[in-house]
Amino acid sequence: MYFAVTKLTFERQSTPHDAKDLAALAEKIRARFRITVEVTDEFQKGGEAGLMVAAVHRDEMKLSNMIDAIVDVCEDSGFGRIHSENTILEDFESFQEEHED
Repeated sequence: MYFAVTKLTFERQSTPHDAKDLAALAEKIRARFRITVEVTDEFQKGGEAGLMVAAVHRDEMKLSNMIDAIVDVCEDSGFGRIHSENTILEDFESFQEEHED
């Protein structure tokens, strides 16, 4: 079983993003992909617009493809291009072995 945690940050726009629109995008992604999505703290504090995504899947490639599809949805949403994507994708066993005492 694999897990992924991804932070997606949108490019800055000349007109600020609306919090309601970003929340609606997060809900759309949550419903479509059945994953956890939250608006980043930076945006809530007046910074760059972004989303945090967390998902699990049995297949590493399918999980990676899902993240790519989420990026596509974000870029097609009208918020602009994704400026940065930071992803941690690990299998649970390897992660556990690396972090055991």
